[in-house]
Amino acid sequence: MIDKAIKLPVFVILLCVSTFSHAEPEQDSYATQFFAKSGNALANITTGWLEVPKNIYITTRETNIIYGFIGGTGMGIFHLAGRIATGVFNLITAPIPSDPIVNPHYVWNDFGTKTTYAVQFYLEEPSTETAPQ
Repeated sequence: MIDKAIKLPVFVILLCVSTFSHAEPEQDSYATQFFAKSGNALANITTGWLEVPKNIYITTRETNIIYGFIGGTGMGIFHLAGRIATGVFNLITAPIPSDPIVNPHYVWNDFGTKTTYAVQFYLEEPSTETAPQ
């Protein structure tokens, strides 16, 4: 009984995510944007834990196995909290059409790239200028 109670919500979430993640942005209706943002939010909330192995992999690839495991675990926990927080925020604001805050939009998209957040979460605008030498 409990097994069915867990499988059904997971199936519905995956169905929503897979159905609406491939829509064309310029042809999206309000309902499509709403369900795409909701599906993205639910996917980020439920699969945010994948940030830990992702960051261990990325940090190990850039440095070594020891620092990769320790530093990658720390960064993974940081991004786990960030992905869940942005997922909750996107779920609450799903009626307001907007782009997802976290990039890549899903943790499994482009597993080898670092997670970044939209510009509204920076204290100051990121600078594209180079420092004077």
